Amino acid sequence: MRETIICVTPNAALDRTLVAPDFAVGHISRVPGAIAVPGGKGLNVLRAIEILGGRALAMGLLGGHTGKMVAAMVAEDGYWAVWTEFAGETRTCTIIASPNRHSTVINESGQIAPSDWAALVDDICRVAEDESARTVCLCGSLPVGAPDEAPADLIKRTKAMGIRVWVDSSKLWLKNAIEAKPYAIKVNREEFLEALEAEARTQAEIVGLARRLIADGIEIVVISLGAEGAVLVCKNLAVKGTPPVIEALDPVASGDCLHAGIVTALADGADMAEALRRGVAAGTVNALYAGGAQFPQAHFLEVLAETRVETLTE
Repeated sequence: MRETIICVTPNAALDRTLVAPDFAVGHISRVPGAIAVPGGKGLNVLRAIEILGGRALAMGLLGGHTGKMVAAMVAEDGYWAVWTEFAGETRTCTIIASPNRHSTVINESGQIAPSDWAALVDDICRVAEDESARTVCLCGSLPVGAPDEAPADLIKRTKAMGIRVWVDSSKLWLKNAIEAKPYAIKVNREEFLEALEAEARTQAEIVGLARRLIADGIEIVVISLGAEGAVLVCKNLAVKGTPPVIEALDPVASGDCLHAGIVTALADGADMAEALRRGVAAGTVNALYAGGAQFPQAHFLEVLAETRVETLTE
C-alpha cells in the first residue's frame, strides 16, 4: 500500500486575491477580478504532493460558514480531507494585487479554544493509526488560543506511535516543536536562526547549527535559502541543492513545494540527496507559476534535470 502523507494546516484560511489596478490607501478601488482559494501551508504541500504523484490527506481546523466553504472547495478539487470542526470562524486572508506586482497582504490571525487544538490532535492520531500513514507534515502558524504546549504535544504523541513528524513553522511554535524533537524540520534561514537565537553569516555556520539539532535528536534539518536552493543535514551527511537560474513569476508557496518534493521522494524510497534535489526542483518550478502549487509535472521534470546536489564538507 502506498504511503499516505498527512498534511496538517492548523490555521487554514480562505485566501481572497483582489486584482485592483487603481489601489491606493484611503481611496475607493474598483476591482475587475477576484480569486478565492483554500489557503494555508499544509494545503500548498498537499497540492504539490499530488502533482508529484504522491498520496496526501488534508487535515486541520475549520469553523463557521467560511470553514464550510473551504471544505467544499477542497472536495471539489478532488482532494482527500478529514477536518476537525470548531465553534469559531475560519479566517480570511486578503491579498491586494497591484499592476507593479507588489502585493498588500492582510492576514487574520485565527482564534480557537485550547479544546479545539486537543480535538485536532486526537483526530490526527486517530487517522495516523492507519498503517499507510507514516508521515505527518505540520505546516504553518497555529491559531491564537492554541495551548502553550502546542505543537510539542502532537509531536510527542505521534512519535510514540512511530509516526515521522515534519514541522514547518516559526517563532514560538517552532521553538516548542524543536524542543519536542520531531523527525524533521523544514524552515527558511531567518526562521531557523530566530528559533535558535543564533547568528550565522556563512553556509558552514548554518550547517554547524543544524548539526547541533541532529546531535540533539532531530533526524533531518532542511533550510531553504530562497533562490540559492536549500541545504539538508542529517546524520553523517550534509548536502546542498542548487536550482537553475530562473526569472520567478510568483515565489509564494515555493518553500511548501520544496517540503512536498522532499517528503514525496522519501516516501518513494529515494535517498536524502535525491530527495533534496526533487524538493529544490519543485520549489523552483513553483515560482514560475502564479497561485501556489499550481505547476505541471512535465515542467517539474524539466527543472529537475537541471537541478544539482553537492555534498558539503567541513
